[in-house]
Amino acid sequence: MDTLSFILGMSSVAVITISVVAVLGFFKVRNVEKQFNEYKQNFSVEFDMRTKDIHDTINYVNNELIRRIDKTEREVASQLDSRLDKLETKLTRP
Repeated sequence: MDTLSFILGMSSVAVITISVVAVLGFFKVRNVEKQFNEYKQNFSVEFDMRTKDIHDTINYVNNELIRRIDKTEREVASQLDSRLDKLETKLTRP
């Protein structure tokens, strides 16, 4: 009878210990999962912000490039008109 009581007592201690460890493990896993979801959300927000910054920079550079091309085009056309007028004047004068 003593052996049976000892085995039942040890079994109940083992079951309780396993149950406590399982519950603690469950809560740790939930905590890690919550931290992971927060990290994932923060990463997503940061990624979106950086993507927007890159997109804005690309748009700014593109607009600046278009502006410079238009300015250079106007300058070239103006210079060409000026040179053609001078050539025409030289050709039409006797």
